[in-house]
Amino acid sequence: MEPTPSAKAPAAPEVAAVIVSRRRIQRRLDELAGEIAAAYAGCELTVVAVLDGALIFLADLVRRLEMDLRIITLSVRSYSGNGPRPGGPVISGVLPRLEGRHVLVVDDVLDTGSTLSAVLEQVRLCNPASCRCCVLLRKHRRGGGPACAPKVDFAGFEIEDRFVVGYGLDFDGKYRNLSDIVVLKRHWE
Repeated sequence: MEPTPSAKAPAAPEVAAVIVSRRRIQRRLDELAGEIAAAYAGCELTVVAVLDGALIFLADLVRRLEMDLRIITLSVRSYSGNGPRPGGPVISGVLPRLEGRHVLVVDDVLDTGSTLSAVLEQVRLCNPASCRCCVLLRKHRRGGGPACAPKVDFAGFEIEDRFVVGYGLDFDGKYRNLSDIVVLKRHWE
C-alpha cells in the first residue's frame, strides 16, 4: 500500500505522511503477542531487544505477553551521522548465558539485514535451545532485497523502502516519541 500525504494536521510540522497509524500498531501488537505466545506455549522466553529503536515496540509487546519471560537489551548502532545511510552495526553490551534458553530477538526494522544478522550471530554463539526474531517493520526493497537478510519469524508490518520515524524510530535522535510511524518531508519523494 502506497502511503499518502497526511490530510490532517501532523503531530510535527516535519511530517509528510503517516505510514502506519497508532491504531493499526496497537491492533497488530495484540495479534503479534498471540502469535508469539502460541509459538512459545509452555516455555520460558528470553527476549533480546535491539535498542534504541525497538524500545517502545518492546515495551508495548512484552506487556501483552502473559508468560514467563526475561528481557535482555543490547545497544546497536547501525546508522552513522545524522542521515539515513546505513553503516556497519556496532553492538554494545555482552549477552548473558543463553544456553538452553528459548530466545526471541526483537528489533525495530529489517532493512538491509546487517544489524539483525549481527545480533542473531551473537545469540547463536550462546547455544540457545531456539532462536527466532520479531521485527516491527520489514521493508520491501527495490530489486528483491539483500541476499544476507535473515528470516523473520514474526513481523508487524510490511512497508515500502522509505526512511521512517516515530514509535521509537528516530532521525538524528528526534521523533521517537511520535505515536504513528511516519515519513518526514525531507525523506518524502
